[in-house]
Amino acid sequence: MTKRKDKQLYSMLLTIALPIALQNLLTFLTQMLDTIMLGELGDVPLTASSLANQVFFIYSLFTFGLAGGAAVLTAQYWGRKEMEPIKSIMGMVLQLVAVIGILLSIIVLIFPAQIMMIFSKDQQVIEAGIDYLKIIGYMYFFFGISNTLMSLLRSIEMVKVAVIANASSLITNGFLNYALIFGKFGMPRLEVRGAAFATLIAKVVELLIVLLYVFVIDKKLKFSLKDFFQHDRLLAADLRRYCTPVVFNEVAWSLGISLQSLLFGRISTIAVSANTIIGVVQQLATLVIFGVANAAAVIIGKTIGEGDMELAQQRGRTMKTIAIIMGIISGIVIILTRNLMVDFYNVSEQTKELAKQMLIVTAFVVFFVSNSGVSLVGIMRGGGDTRFSLLLEMVALWLIAVPLGFIAGIALHMPILVVYALFKSDEVVKTVVCWIRIAGDKWIRNVTREEVVNHIDTTE
Repeated sequence: MTKRKDKQLYSMLLTIALPIALQNLLTFLTQMLDTIMLGELGDVPLTASSLANQVFFIYSLFTFGLAGGAAVLTAQYWGRKEMEPIKSIMGMVLQLVAVIGILLSIIVLIFPAQIMMIFSKDQQVIEAGIDYLKIIGYMYFFFGISNTLMSLLRSIEMVKVAVIANASSLITNGFLNYALIFGKFGMPRLEVRGAAFATLIAKVVELLIVLLYVFVIDKKLKFSLKDFFQHDRLLAADLRRYCTPVVFNEVAWSLGISLQSLLFGRISTIAVSANTIIGVVQQLATLVIFGVANAAAVIIGKTIGEGDMELAQQRGRTMKTIAIIMGIISGIVIILTRNLMVDFYNVSEQTKELAKQMLIVTAFVVFFVSNSGVSLVGIMRGGGDTRFSLLLEMVALWLIAVPLGFIAGIALHMPILVVYALFKSDEVVKTVVCWIRIAGDKWIRNVTREEVVNHIDTTE
C-alpha cells in the first residue's frame, strides 16, 4: 500500500510541479529579457527600473499571498470534490485583488517622484524611474487578476493555462522590448519607457488568455461572471483566518527585500545593479524548487481534504528530503554558472565583479531557501499551518535578518558581501525550525467545513 501511494506522490509531483516550474521559467525569461535589454543602456536605466518595480514587487507578493492563503482552502475543498465553495472563494479573492490593484495604480500614477526618492538619491535614476512608473502604474489591475486566477487554478490541478498565458506574455514582451527600447521595426526609441510599455501590453495579453480559458474553454470548474460577485459569510471568515497570515507573510518578506534594495541604493548604484543580477540568477536556480513547493501545497491540501492525515504527514517528510537534494543541486549550479550568467549583462566591471562575489554567498544561501521554501510555501501552507508560518517569518526576518543587515550596512559600514549574507540569515533560522515542526504532526489541519455549500450566498 505504501509503495503504491509513494508512486502516486511522485506522479502528482511531476504532473503539477513541472508545469509550474515551466511557468516560473517563462516568468524568469521575461524578467531577464527586461534586465538584459535595459542593461545594454547602462547602469542607470537598469537601476531605475529595478527600484521603480519595488512597488509592483510588494503588490505581486500581496497577490501571491492572498492566492496562496486561499489555496489552503481551495486545495482541501478540491480533495473533497466540492466546487461551489471553490468558486465562492475565487470570487471573493478576485474582488479584493481588483480593488487593491486599482488603488495602488492611482497612488503610483499621482506620486511617482515621491516613490522614487524613497529608494534612490541619484537624480538620473529618479528621473528614469518616474518615466517608468507613469506607464507601469496602469499594469497592476491586469497583473493582479491574471496572477490570482492562475494561482488558484493550479491549486485545483489546472496548470496548463498558466503555461500558455505566460508563454504568450514572454513572446509579446520580448518583441515589444526589443522594438520599443531600441527603436526597431519603425517604432520609436523609448528606452526605459519602452520596457514599461512592453510589460503593460504583455500583461493585458496574458489576462485575456486566462479569461478566455476560464469563461469559454474550461468545463471542470465552470466559473462564470456572476461568480466574481459571490460572497459567503462562513467562507469569508475562513479566508480572513487563513489568508491574513499568508498575506502578511508574503508582504513582510517583500518589504524586507525592498529594504535590502533601499539599503543597497543608499550604498551605491553598483550595489543595486549587482543585487538585481543576483536576484535574476537566484530565481533561475530556484525555478524547480518553487515548482515543487507549490505542488507540495496542492498535494498536501488535497490529501488532507480526502481525510488521510497519516499519508499527508508521510508525504510532508518525503518532500522535506526532496528539498534537501534540490538545495544541494541548486547551489552547485550557481557556482558552476556564475561567471556565464553575470557576463550576459552589459554593466561595469565593478558591478560584474561584485555580482560574482555575491553569487558565491548565494550558492550557500540557496540550500536553505530550498528547505524553507518547500516547508513554508508547500508543506506547512498546504497543511493549513499558516499562523505558525507567519510567526516564524516575522521572528527570523524582522528580529534577526533585517536588524543585522542594517546594523552592518549603516552603523558599521561593513563590506557589501557581509551585509548581503546577514540579510539572508533568516533562511537558516527558518530551515532549522521547519525541520523540527514537520517532524511532528501539529502542522496538519483540516480547514474545510462540513456541508459548506448550503451556506453559499450569491450576490448578483
